[in-house]
Amino acid sequence: MKKIIYIPIIIAGLFLNSCQHELDTFNDNPNNPTQVTSPKTLFTGTEVGTINNSTGNLTRQISLLTQHTNGNLFQSLDYTNYFLTELDNETDWSNIYKTGVNLHQIITQFGDKYPYYSGMAKILLTLNIGYATDTWGDVPFSEAFQGVDNFSPKFDTQQNVIAQIQSYLDSAIVDLSKPSSANLGLPAGDDIFYAGNIDKWKKLAYAIKARYALRLTQREGSTVAAEKALNYLKNSFSSKDDNLVANFDGGNNQNLWFAFDNQRSGYMSMGKYFIDLLKNSSDPRLPYYAALDASGGYSGSAPEDSNTDASPFGSYFAGSASTPNIIFSYSEIKFIEAEAQFRLGNTGAAQTALKAAVSASLLDVTGVDNQAFATTASASVTLQNIITQKYSSLFTTMEPYNDWRRTGFPILAPNQNSQSKKIPLRLITPKAERTLNNNATVVSDVSIPVWWDN
Repeated sequence: MKKIIYIPIIIAGLFLNSCQHELDTFNDNPNNPTQVTSPKTLFTGTEVGTINNSTGNLTRQISLLTQHTNGNLFQSLDYTNYFLTELDNETDWSNIYKTGVNLHQIITQFGDKYPYYSGMAKILLTLNIGYATDTWGDVPFSEAFQGVDNFSPKFDTQQNVIAQIQSYLDSAIVDLSKPSSANLGLPAGDDIFYAGNIDKWKKLAYAIKARYALRLTQREGSTVAAEKALNYLKNSFSSKDDNLVANFDGGNNQNLWFAFDNQRSGYMSMGKYFIDLLKNSSDPRLPYYAALDASGGYSGSAPEDSNTDASPFGSYFAGSASTPNIIFSYSEIKFIEAEAQFRLGNTGAAQTALKAAVSASLLDVTGVDNQAFATTASASVTLQNIITQKYSSLFTTMEPYNDWRRTGFPILAPNQNSQSKKIPLRLITPKAERTLNNNATVVSDVSIPVWWDN
């Protein structure tokens, strides 16, 4: 049975929901208050929505394309075979924009008297719209989130969306730099991410800025992108204590990877490329990422294989209904630094950052560092190794897919049983947008790269 969290949240009729074949709507809120007098009423709901968008169906589907996991049955098998339709992600699209509607209301209705809430909302808005543009390319932003006032928002080019992301983050930093006395009320327990710690929110803003600076290596050039990223990193995460983490209570609010696997056992397993990569390097994270297979060892299912006896999901990300998931990590910050330093020719600094990135991931996944492994993993200072190590470390996030499209690493062999024999470079514009938004930029060819991938 689908599970529901009852948190007051305003849902404007910006986009229509479709019937999706996944589980991730159990965190959707059925309550629709017509008047809100405080941002506190909305903010927790927008964080829940962000958790859903960050750890639910979209990231799980993308993990099939990056071969971290493999689809063995039903719709998961379709994804592995690159059989994608315009109906697959209507709920993902809708959930991103539903969350955006409420974040936009916090910004516009309460921004003047609650600048901290406004700043936090702007940061979450950029995180969510980032998922949309990275996945679909051109998406609504400047005219989105207006509800009944505009049912057909224009699609902004991805170039403009990323520029707006950076602008929103700059504005958020200004909001969060104001004195607490400028706020009519302060965030606290209603902030389920950082409990009202404004310094951590500012670090997150700079972290996202660094992520999107490096996203433009092909468009702005390696040097410009790297220098911008390093500049932003100076004020971003300084340890794992700054990680943006999705926590679950295990009751009504369940870990979405666990919930999917619990109700649809056998649909997915771990992917052969990923498991072989971990096994070949004696990676200590292997028994945390993967559970034992039918033979009592660790194995992955290949895209052409559909092996339901392969290793299921591991305890690190899907162990129980209350297992937390990391949305943005200090490890990612150090990988961004490693790549930026490498692109600038600073090999020593790149290696130091790469080792720190691997160590941070080991701490996140296993609970302890392993200096011997981190030293071996960071011995080769090449773009391929940096991105491949990042691939192993940021599993369960969208970043490995973004990095693969941007750099070509790791080197993945497409499913040879698929009709296209090409890993999709994007998802298809949802049907509801194609049919209901007269201003939609419709893309139905998954082989067309997004703007930053050109």
